[in-house]
Amino acid sequence: MKLVKYTRFSRLAKDTRGAGMVEYIILVGVVALLAIVAFKYFNASVKTKVNQQADTVNKINGAATE
Repeated sequence: MKLVKYTRFSRLAKDTRGAGMVEYIILVGVVALLAIVAFKYFNASVKTKVNQQADTVNKINGAATE
């Protein structure tokens, strides 16, 4: 009985069919984590820049309609 369990475990340990998918999932998780951290770190400065660009576009749009 122990030999059968050992053989199954040995076969399972040598099986690498899902290794590429696991590595891909880990990579996607790390990239997502970095994106979240960057969003939290740069949130205020990005909002400021977006609002500045929106004001610039509104000024251009206002000048064009006059």
